[in-house]
Order: sequence, then C-alpha cells, then structure tokens
Amino acid sequence: MTTPQEPLDPFASSKAPLPPHAQPQQPPAAYEPAPRIVVSQSSAPTTVALWAIILTGAVAALGLVSAATIAAQVDDLKIVLADPENASPFAGQNPLSLLSGPLMIASFVFVALWMARVRTAMKARGEVAGGPPAVEWWGWFVPIANFVLPFLGMRAITRGRASVGMLVGWWVTFCLYWVASWATFVPSLTAIDYSTGELTNPDALDAMVPLTWAGALTLAVSWVFLVLVIRQTTAAEKPLAATGRGSAFSTHDA
Repeated sequence: MTTPQEPLDPFASSKAPLPPHAQPQQPPAAYEPAPRIVVSQSSAPTTVALWAIILTGAVAALGLVSAATIAAQVDDLKIVLADPENASPFAGQNPLSLLSGPLMIASFVFVALWMARVRTAMKARGEVAGGPPAVEWWGWFVPIANFVLPFLGMRAITRGRASVGMLVGWWVTFCLYWVASWATFVPSLTAIDYSTGELTNPDALDAMVPLTWAGALTLAVSWVFLVLVIRQTTAAEKPLAATGRGSAFSTHDA
C-alpha cells in the first residue's frame, strides 16, 4: 500500500543546500592597519646635541681666553706669592676658573644626556649598543679607568656612524687636556717652600704658561672632533625619525 505524499508547500523554505555559486557572500572583514610608529623629525636628538656642542665649545673658548692672559697672571702670581702668608697651590687662580667650572659641569650633563638618548634609541630599535651600561654618566669619575671608559661608551653608540679615527682624535686630545690641566698645579708646588711659605723658585711658575696653552689647544682640537662625532651620529638618527622607523627619542601610535 502506497502512502500518499503530502503536497508541496510553495511558501515553505527549502532545506537543501544552495549551490556554491548561490551561497550568500560574507562581507569582507574591515581592514585594520597595524599600528605605525610615527616620530616627528623635531623629536630627534637635535636639540640636546646642539646644546652639547654649544656648551663644550664655550668651555674650549674659555680655555683659549685663559691661555691668552696666562702670562700676565703668572706675573701677578709672583707678586701675590711674595708674601709668605699667601703660600698656596691655588693662590692667584684665574678668575675665569669660576666660570669654567659650572660650564664644564653643564657640558658634561648635556654630552652624557645626548649619549644616553642615542643608546635608548638603539635599544628601542632592537640594536645592542654594547659597552658598559650607562657608562656616559659614571665612567668619567672612576680613577685611572676614566681614561678609557668614556671612550668605550662613545664607541658603543657611534659604531657605524662615526669613524674610529674621529673618536680617537676626540679622546686622545681630551686626555692630553686633562693631563695638562692638572700639571698646571705642579709649578706652584715647586716654587714655594711650604715649610716657610717663601717663594724660593719664582721662575718655576713660568712653566704655567706653556702648560695652559697646551691644555687650551688640545681642548679646542678635541672639541672639533667631538662636534663631528655628535653631528654625524645625530644625522644618522634623523632619517629614522623622518620615516617613522622606531626611534626612541619620542614615539606615539598613529
């Protein structure tokens, strides 16, 4: 016995799958661009670099002014030390030293700050600068080792940007300035008999003139090399800032 089929309902929805060409098309997912690091060119280390150059240049200029007047100062020092009560290795110090001290500290701060920012930028890009960490801040104050540590720190952050010869020119002449600066105190130690306070060897003070000139000239040469190092290293950071390739001097998501 045949079971009669139910009549088809023309309004009922079909359960059969639609052919592939009739499948409903899903709307494409909205495209979401990946976050892009944008760094304005003004956020590159240009400002810190400029101040580092200006302040170190002021120290070098002050050294040359001091050298130009050192002969007259030595003559005055001989008169001052003729009185035994004035016997001191610091007697008759150049008044310019009162200005050079704060300038030297300020220049150190800005050079160290510039070096630290370059190191931070390299780390943000995944580059390993190497060298002693944060040596630009503490490396200058380690006795004996401070003749090497700051150079190693500068070399670590300028590799591929400034030549080794340029770095050596900066550091060797700066170390010579350091030595000459300390050596200017030696003549006053040998010119005075500190047991009596008498100026027994005034001619020894004349050595302060060439020593001061040596320090001033080596510092000036060192500054020229330092300017080249800072400018070249900073210029290497600016293209990264302009193209938004992840500089750490200032970043934000766009």
